[in-house]
Amino acid sequence: VVARAADVVLWDPKFTNDNDSLWAQGQIFTTLLQNSADGKELQPALAESYEFSEDSKEFTFKLKTAAFCDGSPITAEDVKFSFDRAIEADSGVSWQFAAGMVVEAVDPQTVKITLPTSNVAFPSYLTLWGSSILSKAHAEAVGIEAMAEKPLGSGRFCLDSWEKGQRIVLTPNAGYWNPEQPYLDSVKLRVVQDDNARVLQVRTGEVDIAMVIPANLASALEGVDGVKTFQETIYGTAAIVPNLAKVPALADVKVRQAIARVIDKEAMIDAVLFGSGQPAQSPFYGPGILFWTDEFAVPYDVEAAKALMAESAFPDGFSTTLIIPSGDQLAQQTATIFADQLSQIGIQVAISPVEAGTWWEMWSGAEFELVYKLGTNDVIDPAMNIPFDFWSKDEGGSDSAFSGYRNEEIVKISHEAQAELDSAARGELYKDLQRIAMEESPQFYLFHPTTIWATRDNVHGFAIFPTKAHRFWETWKTE
Repeated sequence: VVARAADVVLWDPKFTNDNDSLWAQGQIFTTLLQNSADGKELQPALAESYEFSEDSKEFTFKLKTAAFCDGSPITAEDVKFSFDRAIEADSGVSWQFAAGMVVEAVDPQTVKITLPTSNVAFPSYLTLWGSSILSKAHAEAVGIEAMAEKPLGSGRFCLDSWEKGQRIVLTPNAGYWNPEQPYLDSVKLRVVQDDNARVLQVRTGEVDIAMVIPANLASALEGVDGVKTFQETIYGTAAIVPNLAKVPALADVKVRQAIARVIDKEAMIDAVLFGSGQPAQSPFYGPGILFWTDEFAVPYDVEAAKALMAESAFPDGFSTTLIIPSGDQLAQQTATIFADQLSQIGIQVAISPVEAGTWWEMWSGAEFELVYKLGTNDVIDPAMNIPFDFWSKDEGGSDSAFSGYRNEEIVKISHEAQAELDSAARGELYKDLQRIAMEESPQFYLFHPTTIWATRDNVHGFAIFPTKAHRFWETWKTE
């Protein structure tokens, strides 16, 4: 029994970009490849074997013998259907795939993917939720709405039931290719939004695992008999995304530069994370990400911030609203400090908590002025999040995290870096990208948080990785 902070929004990977949904989807869907626990190595999942061409344009996969949760076999046609569907115009995950990608079912157990240009990062994309394998027959039979509500799993677990806002029950998939996993007979995910309640429930043994424990509450579990606590610094960044299209002041680069300099990240980490975090000094999601550098870090300098505001088109400041997901204590505390710090340069920030599903709808619909974001890297290659953070929708991105920011040089560099086969040259390209992004502050990068969780001491094999993914199929429980 697991206490998690938020419910799933929907079960269709094609339209998913919120973490709480995709982490749950990872339990019931398989992908061709998967990451090692630290995110640094690619490993087979549904793929029995694979071959990549030297120019990183052709990728061929032989499939294992496996079945969906209804017992029907997973075939190359299902893989082709899943990928073709994921790159359709209305998809929310098309940014995970190269434009012009062609997927071919060579035979029932062989899939070939061909890209128009070299992309050294592409294999790592095949571990992401957008590459989840769906049943073509099921999708065509039930339609899009049913797929979001009652999915047919292809992975280690099946969705047994879902009571929205209450609980999710997972049971093993008898057709999973590894008959030894999962070890558990069932996993019951409870939606427990209140942080104190999750802590209390694991303390009393009402739940076996409590996820997302705020740093200020972790001490309540220290020395408690029968409880173990764990902590991991994640490949992720807490940030505030400005809507450049909706708020003229935020479209002014000098205003954004002023905001970036008035944020005291160390003070924020001390207050919100009790010192257990790292300041974000790059658009990349932490020092563990390939090619990350802090060479272009923006210093905390209130006087410089005031001078930049004076040079801007909004020297007297302005008022704006920051939306955050309700019940998220980290978001609430971060937003409060952020608003206080911005008041020093005449910017008045009202904080508006909204239900998690509404928060995502407002963010993805660009119906916000400022929005709190906790983004994570599911792999260590920075190419994963660049389309989401910097590309337009026409290019397969999300209009720069739905902010409307656009820099042609960043887009050009990122395309060149994807195709660059030489690692040193690729690193130089990404260094230049980081320089431009830190100069223009398209987002206000705050900190890389730790994630804290707790289990009862008879729970084994469970961990939250630096990617913040977790695997219930590797978990077991003793008496």
